[in-house]
Amino acid sequence: MAPPEKAATLKNVAKEAGVSLGMASRVLGNYGSYSERTRKAVLKAAAKLDYRPNGIARSLRLRRTRAIGVMISDIVSYHWTVFVQGVEEAARSAGFHVILCNTADDAELEKAYLNDLRERGVDGIIVSPLEENYQHFSQLAETGFRLVLVGSRIPGTEVTRIVSDDRLAATDAVAYLTSLGHERIGVVAGLMTLESGRNRLDGYKDGLLRAGLSFDQDLVAYGDYRKDKAFDAARRLITMENPPTALLVCNELMTGAALECLKVYDVAIPEQISLIGFDDPPWADFYRPSITTLREERFNMGRLACNALVAAIQDTASGFAGAPEMRLKTELVVRESCGLRRQSAGAAIPGGRGQPAGKSVLAHVGGSGPGS
Repeated sequence: MAPPEKAATLKNVAKEAGVSLGMASRVLGNYGSYSERTRKAVLKAAAKLDYRPNGIARSLRLRRTRAIGVMISDIVSYHWTVFVQGVEEAARSAGFHVILCNTADDAELEKAYLNDLRERGVDGIIVSPLEENYQHFSQLAETGFRLVLVGSRIPGTEVTRIVSDDRLAATDAVAYLTSLGHERIGVVAGLMTLESGRNRLDGYKDGLLRAGLSFDQDLVAYGDYRKDKAFDAARRLITMENPPTALLVCNELMTGAALECLKVYDVAIPEQISLIGFDDPPWADFYRPSITTLREERFNMGRLACNALVAAIQDTASGFAGAPEMRLKTELVVRESCGLRRQSAGAAIPGGRGQPAGKSVLAHVGGSGPGS
């Protein structure tokens, strides 16, 4: 049996092309200067010999792995799925690989993933860190390690950040609801340890202020970006003595939980309560009634985050390198879930306030899942 053929080396390619080893390396590495004739000769030799570069050796030589870490809070969320698609497309174009970590909004897990990514030698990380871990990421940034923050800010740290204008988006949502006559507007708020959660709640308050309405803490219920908590939050709001006539729900997962709660309690949308949800998953359009949403540029956000990180890693002079912040607009997508203010939601609950229509509420709660 004949022994297997040895893989072609860079030295073999240089010899076949009739150039020096250094010149072959320069052409295949796409750096330095060389003539068009030399480039064609080296590429022809590499194709003829079926040359494949040794990625590990190259990483050791350049002290780069051409891998980036992406830390997200909920891998099944449409919000983050689309974001990661944008990152991966940009990474492929730049010749980088993506290592994905799902933190589940768990501070300890996030810290463990951070340590793991550093041990793997990634060239940079894209992350929306929890407040509990700000110090760890701040210390890492001070060493010169490349970071791009998504939807968050670490005080005192000069790191490029990509954000959606969550605060203005929430303000616009409240303005739309008040234009329909709603004055008692409830909010299912997100996690307050995340900047997105705080900004969306602040935007809700801004909207009330602009409409000349008083802020009522009783109309704020915290879902913390979790399904079970969001269900309970929606239930508390619609079973109040004087319930809201409209709801603003601060992410996709919690919107699903709120819709489930309204179904359980037989509250009609938009006849008895209007609803706007952050994020714009595909199901929002074919749900009946279709859901009015706040659509973020999630794919573009992922692409920009990756481009900014690659620019920082390569230290290239581009519009991304050193940019302190890139802010993306959010679009209000008006569909069928909002209507003119009519009777209160409480009047729709059969058997009195606090009583679901049909099965026990517990039978309808499908668990939890984090995400921002």
